[in-house]
Amino acid sequence: MAERSNADLWHDAPDRGAWGLSNPMFAGLTTVTEQTPLPVRVRSRMLSLATVALVVTLVVTAIAGFVHVGGQQRAMADLRGEADQLRAMYQSVVDADADAMHFLTGEAGALRTYLPELERLTGASAAIFDVVGPIAAPSSAEPQRLRDLVAGLVRNWNEAIDLATSGNRQAGLDLLASRRTGETVTAIGTGVGRVLNDTDLRIRTHDNRIQAGTMLVLLMQLGAGLLAILGLLYAFRSSVTEADGRAAAVETADKARQQVARLFEMADVLQSASDHADANAVLKATAVELVPGFSGALYVFNNSRDRLVLSTTWARAENDALPETINPNACWALKRGKPHVNRGDSTKLCCAHHVGSETSLEIPMIARGEIVGLLQLFASGISAEERLEHATALGSALADGMSLALANMALREKLRNQALRDPLTGLYNRRYMEDCLQRFVRLADRENREISLIMVDLDHFKRLNDEHGHSFGDQVLRDTALTLTGSLRETDIVCRFGGEELVVILPDCPLERAADKAELLRLRIEELSNTHGTEISASFGVASVPHTSQSVTDLLQAADQALYKAKQGGRNQVAKAPLRPYRPDRMSDELAALEEFPRAAAE
Repeated sequence: MAERSNADLWHDAPDRGAWGLSNPMFAGLTTVTEQTPLPVRVRSRMLSLATVALVVTLVVTAIAGFVHVGGQQRAMADLRGEADQLRAMYQSVVDADADAMHFLTGEAGALRTYLPELERLTGASAAIFDVVGPIAAPSSAEPQRLRDLVAGLVRNWNEAIDLATSGNRQAGLDLLASRRTGETVTAIGTGVGRVLNDTDLRIRTHDNRIQAGTMLVLLMQLGAGLLAILGLLYAFRSSVTEADGRAAAVETADKARQQVARLFEMADVLQSASDHADANAVLKATAVELVPGFSGALYVFNNSRDRLVLSTTWARAENDALPETINPNACWALKRGKPHVNRGDSTKLCCAHHVGSETSLEIPMIARGEIVGLLQLFASGISAEERLEHATALGSALADGMSLALANMALREKLRNQALRDPLTGLYNRRYMEDCLQRFVRLADRENREISLIMVDLDHFKRLNDEHGHSFGDQVLRDTALTLTGSLRETDIVCRFGGEELVVILPDCPLERAADKAELLRLRIEELSNTHGTEISASFGVASVPHTSQSVTDLLQAADQALYKAKQGGRNQVAKAPLRPYRPDRMSDELAALEEFPRAAAE
């Protein structure tokens, strides 16, 4: 199905006038079609008010029912989630106990599944144990908290596994038997079962409340629907008596609808405008059609927002020039934030920038609470002021639509800059790095070329912040960024990966040369210690496509693992990712590339 414009949708709307004129951009046009309402009897008015009040009451009650049902559903969902988490944690206890026993009986592979279960039981997920009350354990005279029981089990399992690891598996089994770990696990299961049973009862209670609330809401909706039907019948009877009064406004309303449809078309086209020239062309075409007989001009703020610059004019003679700039302090429309009329032949309040004998209507263009420009309409003759007053509503609608377009263009330009750069260091951000790295890796794979990646992490950066303050840490990051960018080729790309981690992309650079370049960067970063009066160093991880990695994900992981290796090795050093097995179809090319580039610092 072909796309339809806003104007087509407008003409097909069943109640076009109410829908179109309710838009804030066209609020001023409603004054054209307002008519004096016909007198109605007091009894009918009271009946209408009573019906509206009753419908509102039912609607509010239905909304309250929806809120109640929603609250019960959320509570039930929370209980179910809590029960599922508790079951999963208990299952982890059972699995960990089974894995420990299997390991003690000689099944060495059980330790691989035991360690993840142990990490889960001692991690943040263990907080769910607090919902269970004290449990009477066989190994203790007094009931204990479930978290303490699990902690004791973990200690017992670890002690038994340590004994088995040292070669005494029977001692480990005897230790668990003496401390009755199996009975403790059974007691935990009993306690967890009681809590789960109680949770099931609470879930059923919430479910019953949901059903009751849903039924109440349905009844309220049914009642509101019946009352709405009665209200519509009454409104239909009233509309018949008011039809004659509405007939007089049809012609004016149709004209207003046509104007609104044209404004919608303007707004639709403005969404596709990429710059001020496009927006100016749309404004001129629309203004000539909607406000014929008026000339006009558009002023917009310059970048420093200290002057309004003439952007475009229409329907003006070539020898009737307007000022190229306007001082915002000399314009009453901008000062007041309201439309203002300048009369060239009167003693009334007139803007200092107004020239000539024409009468002008100046409308400030406001978007998101900020003035973005000034729209001017000019007329001459005896009835110029009256004509401009009638055109104020349409002029305001034009200004509103144009102001939103100008604000959106400014916002797009601002976001385009913010989307690429890190505000602190001025380096490219992570999103740009990921897109750029993806392109480089694909190009390297297609053209059988090499690309290397260096991951940089400042050593002990948290300690620098703690000892010298965050401002000092920010300055170190900025200086490090300058050091990296000043030591690399123009084709190399430096990005801030996150926190104190930086990434350097080196196109057409093999692994060995990238490692040499990383060593050079490490030395230069270390020289920052003399500038800042404290020890500053960085660790480097180097990876390359195709030598160590094949894809973007592999490349980042390999560089990160190499960086971790450098950290583990004592920091302030360069570590390379291990070479991966070469593909047979590329082995000869890669070996030739390694021989072609000797180990030397990249220029």
